[in-house]
Amino acid sequence: MLRLPIGERPRWQERAQEFGFHFHTMYGEPYWDESAYYQFSLEQIEKHIEDPTEEIHQMCLDVVARVLEDEELLRRFCIPEQHWDFVRTSWRNGDPSLYSRLDFAYSGQGPAKLYENNADTPTSLYETGFWQWLWLQDNVDRRSLPLQSDQFNSLQEKLVNRFHDLQFLTPGRELHFACCKDTEEDRGTVQYLQDCAYEAGINNHFVFIEDIGRDEAGQFTDLNDQVITWMFKLYPWEFMLREEFGTLLAGSNVRWLEPPWKAIISNKALLPMLWKLFPEHPNLLPSFLRMSWTRLRISRN
Repeated sequence: MLRLPIGERPRWQERAQEFGFHFHTMYGEPYWDESAYYQFSLEQIEKHIEDPTEEIHQMCLDVVARVLEDEELLRRFCIPEQHWDFVRTSWRNGDPSLYSRLDFAYSGQGPAKLYENNADTPTSLYETGFWQWLWLQDNVDRRSLPLQSDQFNSLQEKLVNRFHDLQFLTPGRELHFACCKDTEEDRGTVQYLQDCAYEAGINNHFVFIEDIGRDEAGQFTDLNDQVITWMFKLYPWEFMLREEFGTLLAGSNVRWLEPPWKAIISNKALLPMLWKLFPEHPNLLPSFLRMSWTRLRISRN
């Protein structure tokens, strides 16, 4: 892996605005930086990143299965007891997921190390799936990159294909998207997902989280009083399960993206659980719950 300097594209900020990338600068600081890029070998991509990602994902699913059958683990993961059945039912029913983002530290030397599984509210989609590809094409066209240069991910194609599958796994329901107000990055991410869903043949609607209401039957509705039956929300389960409307979730008849069982693998307790189940795994860092770490220090002393 090499970090290589490269000149910025002329007037790329104007191009960003043209393509809807309105959060390339946030809070007065540049968010998108194209003064350098990373170059990987095919072996690094396939063996050091893609293979561990698939393996770690399967390990995380093993954690979900174990936690949901153990009340003590559910407490350690801080899942509110009144929602245990709600989360369990989601897992046992096989409620489908859209995507997760696994964050690794990787230097090109040695195995990638997992920092976090952002399985509930991951962003950076638009930048990774579309804008980065446009950057690549522009730089190939102006000969700043070799003609054979390629982007290793096919995220946009995979998202479209996944939405295509999901519409058959969720028949008879219209898809709503939601995020909070005053979060330009979140809104941009959700708009990108809406575009991917539309490309997959799914007409969809948008509503801000703050504008979701209830009808007389207790069902969630949008501002047009349309009942919400299938929703992607860029909003964490750790909030939803604890808020006032959380008591209505189990009876709402909504299919959620991401599903409730994602509350387990988006949880910070995931890393200690992975380390316990798969100790010394080359892609894991030693991780402990505070109580476990205290006991470990006492035993070593």
